Amino acid sequence: MKFHCQNCGKEIRVPSVYAGKKGRCPQCKTVITVPENRVDSGSPEVAAGDETQKVPKSPLAGLTFLDVPEEAKAEGESIEQADSSEEAYEQFRKLQGGLARYASREVEDRRLPWIIDIFLYPLNKEGLSIILLCAGLPLVLRALIRFLLIFTTIFPPMLVFWILFFIIHWIAVLVLMLYVCWYWYECLLDSSAGAIRAPETAGITPGLADILRQTFRTIACLAYSMLPALAWVGYTQQHKHPVFWLLCGFGAFLFPMIILAVAVFDSLLVANPFLVLGSIFSTFIRYCGAVVFCPGPFLLMPLAGVFLFSRDYWFLGYLFLLLSFYLGLILAHVLGRFFWNCRDQLNWEV
Repeated sequence: MKFHCQNCGKEIRVPSVYAGKKGRCPQCKTVITVPENRVDSGSPEVAAGDETQKVPKSPLAGLTFLDVPEEAKAEGESIEQADSSEEAYEQFRKLQGGLARYASREVEDRRLPWIIDIFLYPLNKEGLSIILLCAGLPLVLRALIRFLLIFTTIFPPMLVFWILFFIIHWIAVLVLMLYVCWYWYECLLDSSAGAIRAPETAGITPGLADILRQTFRTIACLAYSMLPALAWVGYTQQHKHPVFWLLCGFGAFLFPMIILAVAVFDSLLVANPFLVLGSIFSTFIRYCGAVVFCPGPFLLMPLAGVFLFSRDYWFLGYLFLLLSFYLGLILAHVLGRFFWNCRDQLNWEV
């Protein structure tokens, strides 16, 4: 039977044998009484002429509704497990933004030649909204900071608001860049399943731990790929030697395969030389084609940082930031589609 707590309104389900018993609400801990069942032909008391026949007293009479009798444990546990599993699945489905819809969808075919269609990858509602938000919001805050700086010369107390928005601006830049890094991984994984447009993540709310984890993975993959160059500088103390730049180029060539393996396997432990080099050799021609798209975002990002700290050309910084986000999503799509097209040669068994 079901009833509601009169104090907090929580719906409580108990066996009907607990009718009339007292217990505590599992939510508000208030002492409550289980309401009585209606007396009918199936009740313990059955009218028989002028006398009432009573069934023997139940051995459950001394129990509260929070106590589970032995004969009802199996049934109660199965119901509870079913309810908890259904609730867990519903929460999982909501957090994943409708995972079943992605799992059951068919892989779309490109309507345009692939060399043109890959540049249209971010041009859907989700991709454009994220790019414009992450590059446009800091631009609006920066313009407001410039306005407050001019207004401060007329009304000095406005300096307090200038400092406040200055701090908010750089916090927004940092947070939005971390969010773009998380979305970049979503694009890579979605493309590795055959998608040809930026994924919809409206139902997914990433936690701070997820965002920081993906950012740490990116930095770790970059540092791992540049480890030979860093070791050379540490050993020879020469950063202008041709060998150093050769090792940097070698690390940049390995980086896409490293980050692809880490994203697909969801672990940093797979970034070992045997897997990375073996995968590159087995798909060398196609991998070289995918690596061609890497220089764009990696060159524009530091260029955007230089202009962001400029006093006169700060607007160009946000323009380069927008372009780096756009090309970064294209790179994620190219790497994901590379895995999709070469999954048999890679044979990663994921």
